[in-house]
Amino acid sequence: MSRVVRIVVMIALVMAPVTAQAMHPLITDDTGTQGPGGVLVESNVNYLKDNQFKSTAVPVAFTAGIGETMDAAVEIPYLWLYPSPATGDDENGFSDVLFKFKHRFYEREKKAGEHEQFELSLAYQVAFSQPMGREEKGLGAGTARWGARLISTTEWESVEINANIGYESSGKALRRGNFTFDHAVALSIAAKYERAKPWEPVVELAVIRIKETDVYSRIANALVGMIYEPSEHFYVDAGVRVGLNANSEDYGLLAGFGYKF
Repeated sequence: MSRVVRIVVMIALVMAPVTAQAMHPLITDDTGTQGPGGVLVESNVNYLKDNQFKSTAVPVAFTAGIGETMDAAVEIPYLWLYPSPATGDDENGFSDVLFKFKHRFYEREKKAGEHEQFELSLAYQVAFSQPMGREEKGLGAGTARWGARLISTTEWESVEINANIGYESSGKALRRGNFTFDHAVALSIAAKYERAKPWEPVVELAVIRIKETDVYSRIANALVGMIYEPSEHFYVDAGVRVGLNANSEDYGLLAGFGYKF
């Protein structure tokens, strides 16, 4: 699989931006959930340039609250590749469908009278990617994949810090019982400044370490963006992501919205 297709697939699963309460343009998730009966609908446009290859991803995601601390989500992405590294021609079509489940299992809230303490919560998320995109056109991974990540959210005054560590492996590796074959480990941290509401500046740093057949490589990028959230039911956003090493994309331009029912 070419480097561009690999980047698209890894971002779509390991660093997927569309998750419950992980507001685009961030790819770092937080521990927030929708609550009982809550439904969040999100979509965005992600333009990515890597040397002569360009791509546009438009995912649509639906997230539903299951009780107070759990969410289930499904994401359906559509890709345009111009050109596709797999065929050399412009290609477009649906990519692999992504299913996610998140559970917030720990919360420490700041008590009345505590001035120096911060709020902390922890969650885990599991994900499964079902092959749907045509591998021969470069639109999908061609195999089922699964992923998991540990999420922490820390809030102190007007700053929110989210940190993720995630692991992703292919379904073939699972069937062979070999967890070191064809896998990726992702680390990311993001900060959001909330004092300027409804405008919320965000910054992020993310690194993915990929193990292919006989090669290790790293993808590293940084992001700056802005989220406009006039109410708890609606937000729009924009961001710019830049690659920090030779394996990363040159840059990405991101914009999206979300609405909670």
